[in-house]
Amino acid sequence: MTLLSDGWTVDYGQGPTSVTVPHAWCQDIPVAWEGPALYRRTVEVPTGGGWIVFEGVSYAAQVLVNGELVGGHQGLYDAFSFDLSPWSGRTVDLTVQVVKNGGPTYPVRDVLSGFIPFVFHTFGGIYREVWLVDGVGDPTRDPDFWWRLSGYRTRPSASPVEPFYMRGVLTWGWYPELGHLNPPDEAIVREIAQARALGFNTVKFCLWVPSHRYLRLLHEAGMKAWIELPLWAPSSDPDKQARMEMEIEQIVRQYRHHPAVVCWTVGCELTHETSAEFRERVTRTVGELTGCPLVKDNSGGAEMYGGDLREFGSFYDFHPYCDTPFYPVVLDSLLPGARREAPILLGEFNDVDVHRDLPRLKREAPYWSSQDPALNDPGVRWQHDLPGFLSRTRFAEEGPKHRRLMRSSREKALFMRKYVHEAVRARDPIHGYVITGWRDTPISTAGVVDDEGALRYSAEETVAWNGENCLFLLPTRRPPWLDGGNRPGWLDPFCFHPGQAFWRLGIHTERAIDAKGRWWIEGASGILAEGSFSAATRAMGAQELAEIAWEAIEPGVYTLGAAFGETRNTWSFEVVPKPDWTILDGWARHDPRRRLADLPLPELTAEAKGLVATGWHPSVASLLERDMPAVLLLDREGTVSRPFWREAAYEPSEDPFWTGFGAWDRWERWLAVSGDAALDPEALRRMGFGDRALAPVLTRIDTRTYEELPVIARLGSALVTSLRPDGGLGVQPHGVSRNPSGAALLRALACVIREL
Repeated sequence: MTLLSDGWTVDYGQGPTSVTVPHAWCQDIPVAWEGPALYRRTVEVPTGGGWIVFEGVSYAAQVLVNGELVGGHQGLYDAFSFDLSPWSGRTVDLTVQVVKNGGPTYPVRDVLSGFIPFVFHTFGGIYREVWLVDGVGDPTRDPDFWWRLSGYRTRPSASPVEPFYMRGVLTWGWYPELGHLNPPDEAIVREIAQARALGFNTVKFCLWVPSHRYLRLLHEAGMKAWIELPLWAPSSDPDKQARMEMEIEQIVRQYRHHPAVVCWTVGCELTHETSAEFRERVTRTVGELTGCPLVKDNSGGAEMYGGDLREFGSFYDFHPYCDTPFYPVVLDSLLPGARREAPILLGEFNDVDVHRDLPRLKREAPYWSSQDPALNDPGVRWQHDLPGFLSRTRFAEEGPKHRRLMRSSREKALFMRKYVHEAVRARDPIHGYVITGWRDTPISTAGVVDDEGALRYSAEETVAWNGENCLFLLPTRRPPWLDGGNRPGWLDPFCFHPGQAFWRLGIHTERAIDAKGRWWIEGASGILAEGSFSAATRAMGAQELAEIAWEAIEPGVYTLGAAFGETRNTWSFEVVPKPDWTILDGWARHDPRRRLADLPLPELTAEAKGLVATGWHPSVASLLERDMPAVLLLDREGTVSRPFWREAAYEPSEDPFWTGFGAWDRWERWLAVSGDAALDPEALRRMGFGDRALAPVLTRIDTRTYEELPVIARLGSALVTSLRPDGGLGVQPHGVSRNPSGAALLRALACVIREL
């Protein structure tokens, strides 16, 4: 085998230019240009005959030898070959005419494009290696050829089936420095080392197919691969789907030999476009060709994404994208119960966008952030915000506000991921997960590595929840009695009033362990309490280890720590004073939502000296016109739907409120009170506040659009918030009396507005 990398030219219709293959046209030509581009070089055909093998061309290729057409091929991800034996012993001129997908000839949804067009755009070129192979037989029909092409020194023997808990990370194949899907070995080795350092044991190639070298290097590093075939939002045209089905089969035949691949999915989040018959047929083909025990038709599943509810394959696959308080209850809703027994994999989940280094992007102006459509045409992307907000957001200027937002949003993301992953590890039927995602992209900053490819988190920060074993806190149940019966309910594990603080400690282990453990509580003065226990665990299971009870006396910030064998974890928690509601003497409430039934306040009358309201009414407006001190808890009127945790960062103002409430960036405090809305200044004006200035106290910064909306604000004599002192969303405690963090929030709001 001879690698044909040098000696190529490419011609975009303006004359030939020397290039090295692999190659893709990137900024050489406007990004929306589909071709054809002409690649040329000479080839010395061996005397005994030979074959030209193309590992990957995007998208369609016509191959000519000495001007004579020898054949064509369509498809980004499968290799193809042509016989050169008619020119044995001669030097020939080889021409490859390439047309990329994404243009009028091959629209994105009409072919197997994968997801990269929705991340940035399509790309064109001979983007993988080209080989000259001696002999007269087609090498691509020889099973041993794929082993040699992959670079295995010896053919790996089949590995024994062992228990395996998937700790995966999702990659869309975004390599902006290359412009295509074929990173060199040094980049692959670096990625694998970074992933292993963070605790991952699997890479999910989401809607693209990596090089054979990538899979060989994964195997040599002891890691696994999940190949998700590039079927996403396809055309529903039966003829086009038939062509996609043929291409899928060809890909699978060429990749089925890789021992690293432990899971296959036919497509992702398929809805009405594909019929049950199509999905069943292709799933059966993939299973028969690979013999893999984990094959599924649709990553994400019809139950989550719609379409025909019939599903096919050997495991359940869900993509829960939730705001943090909802994750545990959504996970519970996805457990199988009496359904057929099969493992659950979370094929994508737990993304959280952070504030990226916008000043650097503004300064360096990479092509994928440009407003020039020649460099950054929106194509089929449904989101194309970065070029617009980069030029206008104040956070694209270097300075303390930008740096604080980067730090705080990263810490918020780390808390969210830790909390959610511990909830996953506590649920036995879930056999693994895939985090979204590997690297920041033009449409998302949820990467575990940033735009530069540098790790966003350290191994020390991730191993506790993304390692072989995971200690977690079991939720403390406390179902409230509402309207004649119980409702689901929990207590907050991160905030307590003075008195008993209580937790149940659990562990998920990938192998059986018989060990001793200990727990401790640490404050500013050192260890305040500790205990020990012994336990034997089972492999691939979750179980309770110990009950922990501590009599909390002094308000403050503390750490709960636990160790079992070599596994450790810690959690920050806070003890806050029990509120003295006499500060609200003379106040009343307007509570049409019945959210504050346990707050000791009378209903609103004309004699009220202050107001706590959970809804809007003209009488509320008239009281505020008289500058009555008020706390308004709004979740409908005057708000717009926005998640608190996902796609968000926060900026506090210099306001006396923070003196009473405490540090704004202790994220454990917000879990029990976070809302699912932000304040809408325009809507508030329409509600009767007139031209009163809205002064933000805490502002939500959307990390995908850089929209700024307050979640706490001053409005005349009122403090208005979309946060929830009464909790009630997901696993938040119900009611102010059950919610220490909520009571502290409401008390701080009332105190600061009363003192005006």
